[in-house]
Amino acid sequence: MASFVHTSDGLTLELESPNWKLDRGKQYAVKMNLGPLSFDTEVAAEPNSVSMDVTDKKFAAGLRTASALNVVAAGATIRVPLDQSTVAFDRLDKCVEKNSRGVETNPFVAPARQP
Repeated sequence: MASFVHTSDGLTLELESPNWKLDRGKQYAVKMNLGPLSFDTEVAAEPNSVSMDVTDKKFAAGLRTASALNVVAAGATIRVPLDQSTVAFDRLDKCVEKNSRGVETNPFVAPARQP
């Protein structure tokens, strides 16, 4: 399973499989292929998942328009289809924008009544 998480620092890519037996805290070398964009990086591991912060602006922009992301690891290539990713990232951005304003108020306190 692949998911993208919007964090306070930006975007994080998470890949997960119940079949993986990884060493928690270890960094694994991978090659990312996104259309014509390709680069080597490392992903942080948990027992059955890996994650990486998406800090490259070209890569983040490419996620919106590419048809697939290929993550090439030592033992396998993981293909992540990105069809409809433009719509999904737009919805994620709108959700984050809408809900970030809610932090300014306490949701457990009724709003003050206006006289």
